[in-house]
Amino acid sequence: MSVDGGSAQERLPYCEAIDYTVSRPDVDKAAGSTHEVVFYRDGNPIYGKITHPQGMGPFKTIVISNGLYAPLGRYSNKAEAFCAYGYAVVEFNFQNNFPPEDYTDPEYLGDFIFEQVSDLCAVIDSLTYFQYLDTSNVYIYGHSMGGLVASYVGTYRQRDISGLLLVDPSFYAADIMWFEKEPTITTDIYPLFSQCNIPVVIFTGTAGSFGEDPNFFDDARAAFPDCEYVVIEGATHIFEGDASWAVVEAAVEMIDKWEQES
Repeated sequence: MSVDGGSAQERLPYCEAIDYTVSRPDVDKAAGSTHEVVFYRDGNPIYGKITHPQGMGPFKTIVISNGLYAPLGRYSNKAEAFCAYGYAVVEFNFQNNFPPEDYTDPEYLGDFIFEQVSDLCAVIDSLTYFQYLDTSNVYIYGHSMGGLVASYVGTYRQRDISGLLLVDPSFYAADIMWFEKEPTITTDIYPLFSQCNIPVVIFTGTAGSFGEDPNFFDDARAAFPDCEYVVIEGATHIFEGDASWAVVEAAVEMIDKWEQES
């Protein structure tokens, strides 16, 4: 399946390179509101889980794009909080999201990000296999490096995504995205994001997060055509503790606002 980034006139860079096949996910049929799922891209497994409210649905859906090396389950407390507001939440682990012993960034970060963009696209395509998910109301929650990944996918797949919830996204990484051979994805992110015509919100904090620099996200805020900016007092880059609940509540309020304005 090739990614459809919109009309041919948009000419989104490297969009055509994201080409893969998906197959029916394997799902744990055990009773309860959380089910383990195995998605597939080109026959390779992407391990995840879906948490949903009680009832038949279809439920508005949030797909979580993990930060660098964050394992499956890192965001489960946020998934449960979104679920309490009536959302189904899809968590998964990128195929390449396993840290080296020294926990350094990947040597070829550009190729690494490209693979994660492809995984996220494949997971989004696989949502159609779940009747209780409302595929007309899909939002991506992207944290840190996962926020950068989510921004690529939101731009390439804006026909399929209703909005982007970006939590301290690591846009700086575009400057260090090296490639083993030819580039697999553009590093000129702001002209790309200027073509993202879905609503976006950037969440940041005031304690050990990128938001400590009030100008850190200026380029991104200027690039996205419809971008809100929310600072959560006391939140660190990880958004744990009280900030974990605060960002979920703020995200739900933002989605409600977008729906009222649409």
